[in-house]
Amino acid sequence: MILQELLNPILQPFMDSTTDYDSAEFVLFGAPLDFTASHRSGSRFAPNVIRQESQYLESYDLRTGLDWNNVSVADLGDINRLEDVEEALSAIESVIGLVKNSGKIPLMMGGEHTVTLGSLRALKPELVIAFDAHLDLRDELFDRKLSHGTFMKRAFEELDNRVIFIGGRAFSKEEIEILKAHPENFILIPPRELRNNRNTVFNDLKNEVANASSVYISIDMDVLDPTYAPAVGNPSPNGISLRLLSDLLDSVLGENTFGVDITEITPYYDSGRTAIVGAYLIIQIIYGLKYARSKSRR
Repeated sequence: MILQELLNPILQPFMDSTTDYDSAEFVLFGAPLDFTASHRSGSRFAPNVIRQESQYLESYDLRTGLDWNNVSVADLGDINRLEDVEEALSAIESVIGLVKNSGKIPLMMGGEHTVTLGSLRALKPELVIAFDAHLDLRDELFDRKLSHGTFMKRAFEELDNRVIFIGGRAFSKEEIEILKAHPENFILIPPRELRNNRNTVFNDLKNEVANASSVYISIDMDVLDPTYAPAVGNPSPNGISLRLLSDLLDSVLGENTFGVDITEITPYYDSGRTAIVGAYLIIQIIYGLKYARSKSRR
């Protein structure tokens, strides 16, 4: 199956990027699945709103010294198989697999967090860095075995990979029991630990990433405190700051990062703030990956 069959083109690409697929190092696409929301729906609108907000952001980055003309990004549009969760995941898996096999880095904009399972099935990373207020390790949520609150349990059952949850603070007892039963698979770093033991946490994260053959990074925007990102599917108080998230991303993005996603923005629950933050983070991630890869080749 070819990419054009799986994606709908869009009129306004992210940052008005005009790079064609063959010339791109980074491939961006939307996965506007919005099927299993348990609180706020509307994440299906996020990819295009993020694209719209990206048009008004400045492009130069002081952290890396990079500008948009230093990176090659192709925006392929949005997944078009969205009437069934498994069909959508299969389409995402196919797109990610095709992008990976062409030697490019996939960047996905959700949609609900369930979409990450499609990426994990395609890439089978050794280590997943999950920025999230939640663990998504429930066995069922509202009688669904496959949803935004259960997909990480399904990934564990299928792939047996390791996951570092960063910023988690909203759990069920069932999830904590799973976490404790599988310490070789799951590490939880809650906001309090990030704030109280910052240097130790950063050093440990860098070591974990350096020792992994492949890393996938998933950002559920509810990892941020609602002060910074109020328009998310399941907001939770006492989250981390945008500055801390940016610093954490700097420490985990590297040459062994095989893919990244941003999920769970429900853009019409605020005046655009959360989508702006999402667009900003995508730019920072692209620059961070470019900088890490160029630095490793020196």
